[in-house]
Amino acid sequence: MSYLFRIMIIISISYGCSSKPVLYPNATLKSVGKTQANTDIDTCLSDADEYLESPKAKKILGSAGGGAVLGGAIGAVSGLLTGDIGGSLGRGAALGATAGGVGQAISPDQLKRSYVNRCLADKGYQVMGWE
Repeated sequence: MSYLFRIMIIISISYGCSSKPVLYPNATLKSVGKTQANTDIDTCLSDADEYLESPKAKKILGSAGGGAVLGGAIGAVSGLLTGDIGGSLGRGAALGATAGGVGQAISPDQLKRSYVNRCLADKGYQVMGWE
């Protein structure tokens, strides 16, 4: 594993673990104050973590694997037609995984952020971004 790759993984892990939403100072934030807003953020983050363990969330996140299986099957058929079963199988699986992942276009971190953004919006907050 290259040095640069290891550094990128460490940064990604620390970024994913420490990120929190930044709230726009709207009427809700001004009326409840920063302490209550931080409590609401923590509650939404905790709820998101619990949701990510649910079967529904795992199904959404597993779409790339399903795409790989479907792509592999398509690649096998293509290989039968072209005579290159092994190469077509591998290319089909890779293409299917990419298509499956792009089709849902969501990672665990993105799913968590979407959940938290929605949770906070339901409470009247506006998320400007994440830090």
